[in-house]
Amino acid sequence: KKCRKPRQGEATTGRRRQRSLLDVHDMYGESAAVLYQYADGISLNAEFFLIDEVTGTELDEDKLLDLCASKGATCSIGDGTGTVGDPLALRQLLNRTDTIRATALLTAAEVEDGAAGTSVTVVYDGKVEIVAKTTAIADSGESLESLAASVTATNEAKMTELRDNTPLQGTLDFESQ
Repeated sequence: KKCRKPRQGEATTGRRRQRSLLDVHDMYGESAAVLYQYADGISLNAEFFLIDEVTGTELDEDKLLDLCASKGATCSIGDGTGTVGDPLALRQLLNRTDTIRATALLTAAEVEDGAAGTSVTVVYDGKVEIVAKTTAIADSGESLESLAASVTATNEAKMTELRDNTPLQGTLDFESQ
């Protein structure tokens, strides 16, 4: 899909979503508010998700989400098929009042007892997914490509600053949409 430059006096809006995984081991037991407060302070519109990797047969995504809800968590399904070598990402949205956990949200037994799959393994290795979303308006004569590049560079710098100034660790490997 080609982007065109806005016409004289016409505003064009662009949206950008970027994500990256980082290590959260040094924050076990801490409040997620630390991450949100820092993000707020640098004007980074971000959400944070703890990632559990689930493998098994006959995985039922709806039942997995119901099991999360029964634990008071808001979850979504991320990448992966749930097979060995391609685990399904169970993404727990961290609210500001949540504590960063040191163990998996669900055990394999809970998943199997909840009829959400068989031969299940659940692995939590202390990964947090940071998702930054930005909406920006292009200046008159500015292309959406230029706007996207500018927003991407700004968000990547802010996510790097977040990592560098909080206990998060790891190499930022950005994925943009």
